[in-house]
Amino acid sequence: MRWKIIVVNAGIVAIVGILSYVLLAASLGDVVANPAKRKTEVSQALRAASAQLALDGARTERWLDAKIATDSVKGVFAGGTTEARQQAATAAANKIRDEAVGDVTFTKMAPSIVVFVDKSGVVLGRNGSNLMRGDKLGEAYPSLMAALKSGNTSSDVWLNRERQEQVLASYAPVRGDDGAVIGAMVLATPLNDDRLSRTSELTSGQFLALSVPGGQLELVASSGGGSNLIDAVRGGPAKESAQKAIDSAGLSVTDTAVGGYLYGSTPLVGYGDDKRAVLTAAVPASLVGSLSGLLWPVFGVTALGLLLVGVGGALLGNYYERPVSELEEGILAIINGKTDLRFQIEHPDLGGLVFRINSLLNALMGVPEDTTDDEGRPSVPAANPAAFEGGGGAPPAAPGG
Repeated sequence: MRWKIIVVNAGIVAIVGILSYVLLAASLGDVVANPAKRKTEVSQALRAASAQLALDGARTERWLDAKIATDSVKGVFAGGTTEARQQAATAAANKIRDEAVGDVTFTKMAPSIVVFVDKSGVVLGRNGSNLMRGDKLGEAYPSLMAALKSGNTSSDVWLNRERQEQVLASYAPVRGDDGAVIGAMVLATPLNDDRLSRTSELTSGQFLALSVPGGQLELVASSGGGSNLIDAVRGGPAKESAQKAIDSAGLSVTDTAVGGYLYGSTPLVGYGDDKRAVLTAAVPASLVGSLSGLLWPVFGVTALGLLLVGVGGALLGNYYERPVSELEEGILAIINGKTDLRFQIEHPDLGGLVFRINSLLNALMGVPEDTTDDEGRPSVPAANPAAFEGGGGAPPAAPGG
């Protein structure tokens, strides 16, 4: 009996659990893996990151624009000899770099290079050392020469493996008393994994990578993530999306997920001709790692239900099985000749059945019904009931009197 109870109820619980999983999986599938929503999030992450980097460049340019108006900066170009201008440039670069480190404008992106160049793009001096003096920086970075010619502040991506430079540089042309450009001050902030991690933290929190075009796209920095994310940026649909963004000068998002992520790319605006670098973002293709992982509690609750069915079925089976077995064995004994056997089973649910079986056995065997109470006293009506009603009745007459 107990096994029938357990199997039937366990089957019901299992069916309900499986049906719940199937229905939830069907209803949540579009919610956790909505391609249109995922593409929108990629686009938002890209726009936010690009805007943040552009804002960093604009803030740096504005900060430099305020510095070039000071006498200490203009004094760099007032030296009578080249050596005097170089010494003044190094001293001023060290001072400006120290000021920038303590300025909130450069939080978590302290400048690595501060350089002064003359109007021909030749380096006068930089912070921290005497290196770079006399370098033709304008030839290495044409955008610097463009800024010197236009007299306007600007920013660019500097990536030169030979010069060991990988920075975001901002330029501020310096004008003499006659208003003519006499040189420029350059401030460069690092372009590395920490910089992109900062940008990600300030915007969407999603994975970011920055690549530069050339013979082929070259990954420069990323905001961390696993090797699968970085490998996807270096090749496959994610790289194709980045190349498409450069070619079209617009935002491009992959149509299908790659390794569980959707990728998108956009040109980095605000630096050079807006084609100097491409920014890539990746967002999970689903809100959860797996739908099964989200719905595993359904199986956990089902397993708990099966366990409770097993325990409850065993207890319920024992509750009924013992008295039924005793009845079965007793009836078999009566059939085998033990006609005086009567059942003494006390059970809340089967007690009435036991009483009727005993009554049936007495009737079949011609045995008068036992009317005694628990103490063996006969339960018969009084000869004169009136004697018990108010005590006024006369006692019954003696026999033969």
